[in-house]
Amino acid sequence: MRTRFRNRYLVFAYMIVLAIAFVVGCTTREDPSEELVVCGNHTCGQLTMVTIDTNGPGGYQYLEPAISPDGTRVAFSADWASIPSLPEDEVSDPILNRQILVMPLPADPWSEEMNSRNPVPDIQELGAELVLTRQFISRIGGGQDFVDDPTSGVMTKASPNWIDDSTLLIQTRFERRDRLVSVDISDLGNAQVTPLFYEPQDTLTTGFRFWYHHDPSLSPDKRWCVFTRFGCDDESNVEDANCDDEQLWVIDMTTTDDPVAVTAFPITSGAVSIEDPSWSPDGRTIVFAATTDLVGDGTGFVGELFRVDFDPEAAETGVVPLDQNLRRITTTEVSMGDPLVGLHNYAPVFSADGLDVIFTSSRRAPGSTQRGRNLWRVPADGRLEPEMVFFSRYDDIHPTFDWETGSFLFSSRMGFPTEMLDAIEQETIDFFTNVYNDTARVPLTEVEILRRAADDREELELFEGKMGHLYMFRGL
Repeated sequence: MRTRFRNRYLVFAYMIVLAIAFVVGCTTREDPSEELVVCGNHTCGQLTMVTIDTNGPGGYQYLEPAISPDGTRVAFSADWASIPSLPEDEVSDPILNRQILVMPLPADPWSEEMNSRNPVPDIQELGAELVLTRQFISRIGGGQDFVDDPTSGVMTKASPNWIDDSTLLIQTRFERRDRLVSVDISDLGNAQVTPLFYEPQDTLTTGFRFWYHHDPSLSPDKRWCVFTRFGCDDESNVEDANCDDEQLWVIDMTTTDDPVAVTAFPITSGAVSIEDPSWSPDGRTIVFAATTDLVGDGTGFVGELFRVDFDPEAAETGVVPLDQNLRRITTTEVSMGDPLVGLHNYAPVFSADGLDVIFTSSRRAPGSTQRGRNLWRVPADGRLEPEMVFFSRYDDIHPTFDWETGSFLFSSRMGFPTEMLDAIEQETIDFFTNVYNDTARVPLTEVEILRRAADDREELELFEGKMGHLYMFRGL
């Protein structure tokens, strides 16, 4: 996923924000509770750790989970080295390069044994597989060139969506930056890639711009794909690259047989940053994150949540008015001492009934001064202030709702849950007390047993704040 909030205007905008923070933070909406109830190392509720591996020297990052339509698998982006596809010296940046993995979801995530499982050293032991894409034809530059394996080099991948149970839609890196492709994963070791949408300038060999298509999201009926789009004069994507403002665009997925002639059109005006669009269950509203200049608020560039209407019937014509019933649904209070960058709300998703929006925010946690990234909920119409729905002491990000069960899947660096650590520690105590000591020539003392159990627990506690694992939670 791209670096959030490109650095254009940040310092200037932030100073303006602080100058009038008392205005921006004012609201007549009902305040959320300041009570924060935590059970162990996370918010109370049923929590299941999905990825329980200890892979990597410092732990890899598993992000952007997406549940398959049949509910049996999850696709997510992961550090390149979690399942290497090529030797490290053949990858342009093995630290930043990311790939897409697919792995089974537990059939019964809420069973008691789920939180008593022992960690495994490699995510492949959990059934995770790499989406290994092969050569495909690129028409960028006006030719019919083969693109080498996009899992290598700079061909980083992100933002998986499921078109159906055997096809993914992802964002990947081309020679002229990021585009959207569908990937047939019927054969995960030889996944077939199909580009979805070429820019009109992609056929040019000179005078073109570098275009970025990010954060794709499919409508519930799979007919429409909303994404963010902007272009830059060069591939650096920094202040001096003369980048456009970002907009939300929509692709008609029924027209993607020819990516040059695909039906694609904007649905919002531009802003310094627009990201993470997501659909309502009825497919008629899109919620997303954007800087406040989208609505003419020149006070700053803190990221807020907005919603915009989408009319599928009108969209079939390929032309829709911009900013249909555009509404802002969050207002973040900004105070002196807040971080210069990163203070924002993003990655919103609708609840199953469409009444609430769950999202990631760096706003202050209730009853504390902590401003880490955690999961919050706000009514979809924005009539109330947001309230926290999941909190750990580390980043909790990228929620995705399982509309069938009412739970949500997300990424966090919280480490192994207290429930799992307790179970593993007790398992060690039971083993040495009831199994080892029954046959050992020199039984361990109670103090020695407790020390070994504590050591086992401490080894897993080292992952807290480092490795980004996937979790399922229900407690709303």
